[in-house]
Amino acid sequence: MGAVGPRETESRGAQEDCARPRPRSYYAVADVPLDEEMERLRGLPVFASGPLAHAAPQLKVRRAQRRPNRLGFAVPSEFRLSVTAYPGIRRGDVLETLLHELVHLHVGRAAEAHAWHGPTFKRTLAQAMREAYGIAIPIPRSTLHGTYAEAIEHESVKTPLQEGFSRTR
Repeated sequence: MGAVGPRETESRGAQEDCARPRPRSYYAVADVPLDEEMERLRGLPVFASGPLAHAAPQLKVRRAQRRPNRLGFAVPSEFRLSVTAYPGIRRGDVLETLLHELVHLHVGRAAEAHAWHGPTFKRTLAQAMREAYGIAIPIPRSTLHGTYAEAIEHESVKTPLQEGFSRTR
C-alpha cells in the first residue's frame, strides 16, 4: 500500500490549508491581525471551560466587494469560523464579528428556544465583550450586527484621545 493521502471528504481548500500556512496579510482586516486577535480571545476566562481553551479553530477570511448579509459564520461541528472583509469595514465591525463567531464555537447549539442566538449565547457574548474590550452595555435584545461594533468604535476613539491628553500634561 502507498502513503495515505488526505481524506476524500476534505475539500481542496482544507487540504491546502494543512499543506502551507497563510501569509500574514491574509489575516489583516481593518488593521486587525485576526489570527493574533483570535489567539488572544481564546484565552479569555469566558472560554476557559470549552474547546477554545484547548485548540484553535480553523479561521478563514472571505473577501467581498461589498458588505454582505452574513459578516461571518461558525460551524461548531467542524470547529471552524469565517469572517468576511469588505470595503469600509471598521475595526469594531471585525472585532464584533470575530468574537460573535468564537462564542458560537464555545456555546454551540443550545438546548433552548432560539438555539443559536438565545439567552445562553447572548449572556456569553456580553461576558466576552466585557472581558475582551471592556464593553459593558445592557444585553441587546437583537443579535443583529452593530451594537457591540459601535461600542468598540466609541471606546477606540475615546481611548487614544485620553491617552494623548494625559501624556501632554
